[in-house]
Amino acid sequence: MKKIYLLLTVVALTFTACSDSHMDDINTDKTKASYIDPNSQLTTALLQTYGDFQIMDTYRNYITGFTQHFAGAWNVTNFAGCNNYDDTISSLWDRFFGVGIKNLTDAINNSADKPNINAALRIQRVYMMSILTDAYGDIPYSEAGLGYISGKSSPKYDKQEDIYNDFFTELEACVAQLGTGTDRISGDVTNLNGDIEAWKKYANSLRMRFAMRISGRNLDKAREEFEKAVNAEGGYITDASYDAYVKHLDVSFTLYDGAKELDFRANALGETLYGQDFSSPSMICATFFNILQNLQDPRLYRICRHYDNLLRGQSKPDEWSVDVTDEYIDYLTRKNKQEVPCEVGNAWYEPWLSDIPGMSEFPTIVKLAETYPNAGFGKEGINDVVRMLRPWLSIEFERPNRPGYLISSAEVHFLLAEAKSMKWNVPGEIKEHFEAGIKDAMKMLNTHYLPAAQMIAETEINDYIANIESSGALDNNACEAINTQAYILHLMNPSEAWANLRRSDYPILVDRSKRPTFPSKFTYPDNNLSTPDRLFYPSHEQDDNKNSWKEAVDRMDGKDDWHQRVWWDVKHGHFE
Repeated sequence: MKKIYLLLTVVALTFTACSDSHMDDINTDKTKASYIDPNSQLTTALLQTYGDFQIMDTYRNYITGFTQHFAGAWNVTNFAGCNNYDDTISSLWDRFFGVGIKNLTDAINNSADKPNINAALRIQRVYMMSILTDAYGDIPYSEAGLGYISGKSSPKYDKQEDIYNDFFTELEACVAQLGTGTDRISGDVTNLNGDIEAWKKYANSLRMRFAMRISGRNLDKAREEFEKAVNAEGGYITDASYDAYVKHLDVSFTLYDGAKELDFRANALGETLYGQDFSSPSMICATFFNILQNLQDPRLYRICRHYDNLLRGQSKPDEWSVDVTDEYIDYLTRKNKQEVPCEVGNAWYEPWLSDIPGMSEFPTIVKLAETYPNAGFGKEGINDVVRMLRPWLSIEFERPNRPGYLISSAEVHFLLAEAKSMKWNVPGEIKEHFEAGIKDAMKMLNTHYLPAAQMIAETEINDYIANIESSGALDNNACEAINTQAYILHLMNPSEAWANLRRSDYPILVDRSKRPTFPSKFTYPDNNLSTPDRLFYPSHEQDDNKNSWKEAVDRMDGKDDWHQRVWWDVKHGHFE
């Protein structure tokens, strides 16, 4: 059994990371403290959700490519759907089980006399386990993290169906338990701030998400659980004031070193999307770009920007990510040209852009070249010039203090809209929830990401909604219209974006197997280049937990294959 890791809270979000040793330490160290404050362990698990760089690196390299939100960076092109690099693809498993789940399981065992913190710990354990089972399928669940407590060093892999059934049981029990004690949830580093009623709404909203997740596999159970959650004590998240997200600090990025030391203070998703060097920023995938553009979505150029980042800093986004978006759009408009976002499976440099405007089209770059003649600005045809012609993710989404979203009112409204479209017994109308979901999604950007000059005006939002509804999209295919909006919403929540895509099969994605390959620049060991449906189990599980691993693989026809769908994923996906 590996040792327990924790972050010790000092005051609110001011904390430092500490660890007894690294992840390769095995078995229980009897010299370590036998008791840790469960609130500190809750803090660790909550912050790790988005603060662990190694996990977020898996998100960027694999999952954001699967969802076709991002493309073009070497990492996404090389990994997503092509290469199973075990040390990268296994980080989600190793880090969540080795840190978060271990802490939560220990804390739950030690907090039976503290009903409020005990319930919060169990809710967070359900949340983290949902990410793991959605990514891998059958996983250690009922016996996970029990090595220190009861000596179970080879936990069984529970079936995903059983795991989801227990999610519903656990969340219902936790809602009933919250408020039955006088103990405080002082380790809460979310915006819920330890509020009992807010935690109830959070738990019930997760229950709605999980009920919808299994709707393709067990419609009756899905409807039953969804309707129970809607009517449960405490209610659910109805507006943005009750959104559940982890709060992070405006600190310098620490990359892999920070992950090793369990320094989860910064939002590591933004950190990894910013890129480890200036030559590999996160580019927007053409699939996502075209969806926004075709819908005339006002978020398009709030999310997508063009930069020359030749002198950018590494510790966090700064003014040296020079924004040339307006100048480039002006050029495209005058020349009647179109944007060229990175297609699925392409790198930003492959294929190379041939139609490169002269630097006189970018007065900002010309001025920088004059001011800093030795810096390299404005040399036509060089890499930084070509890079800036591709749409990037705005650095406003990559700052270290951006929230790590767990679930939002926007998502809940989209779930309610879809439930209503399926004739489930829920309040409101499809149109009402659809509109509320879009408005709250826009509000999220205004509140947490966009600077004042870029905030989306109410008139823009209303016009956008009116255009969608007048097109007949909601009437013709409510599932597609609703889940396309959920796809846009989940840009910065890769695990939920991927899960909901597989569950709903919307929006329609590009068939990666039909895209060109670039064998002189990348390797393609998988003969099937279609988008994967799950992640491979870590290879070390074949040795560390051989019998349990084999039982799980046998349930997948004897092969650990990332093109094998998880239990709740009954559809084959929609691809062009």
